[in-house]
Amino acid sequence: MRQKKFLALLVILFWFSSASLWACTIVMAVKDGKILVGNNEDRSFFQTTIRISPATERRFGRIIFGYTDAPFQGGMNDQGLFIDGNALRSTGWKPEEGKPHFNGIVISYLLANCATIADVQAFFQKFNVRALDRARFPVADRNGDSMVVEYGQGKVQFVVRNAYYQIATNFVFTNVKNGNYPSTRYKTADRILKSAKSLDIALIRKVLDATHQEGRSTTVYSNIYDLKNGQIHIYNVHNFSEAVILEFNEEVAKGAKTIDLTSLFKK
Repeated sequence: MRQKKFLALLVILFWFSSASLWACTIVMAVKDGKILVGNNEDRSFFQTTIRISPATERRFGRIIFGYTDAPFQGGMNDQGLFIDGNALRSTGWKPEEGKPHFNGIVISYLLANCATIADVQAFFQKFNVRALDRARFPVADRNGDSMVVEYGQGKVQFVVRNAYYQIATNFVFTNVKNGNYPSTRYKTADRILKSAKSLDIALIRKVLDATHQEGRSTTVYSNIYDLKNGQIHIYNVHNFSEAVILEFNEEVAKGAKTIDLTSLFKK
């Protein structure tokens, strides 16, 4: 058991050890009766996977995206909860006295056990989570709530949405002063969403396309989640002209499996 926890911790630290290679852009939006989330996953490693886990007596069903060397990057569960991670340079995280340490895979655990962002907040309030030294966690649920969990100003912060949308890139939001956001991708997404008159899949796709990366850190895959209707739109290597749509309930009903993400596409 101790060895498993130690290996899990090593995996977490490996995932988020280099923010420059793990850039990503995540947007969460609620408007016009729609609850949509979009994410670009940027890296220099192209072996992408989809892990499908049906519900059990004690765990929610979930679909999680990742890589062959880091399988739990982000996803959603059958309760309509979405979670992902933004890699960061060290935040200076320190444990709180009197709180137990959580040593598992954060994203996998939360999707298996949490139904709402309130559940996620309760988890971070209960445990010391070392992953907050190298990552922040955007979360959204089927109720239309969203937040980003991060470590800033010397404590765990729960940054909630204050407009119809919320953007998460690779900086600690609560450390920013006077709105000087140190991310071109954040500013680009904000400009597009702020000027939009309505919310739909096309708008989120436009944001993802405008913020996708090429070069050393490339947008390897992108997703748009419709949390209300249980759909996931998947795009491969920043090609936004071709989408594969997964119906969550249908896919989970087929049983547990791991899929090569690129195998879903013709090219």
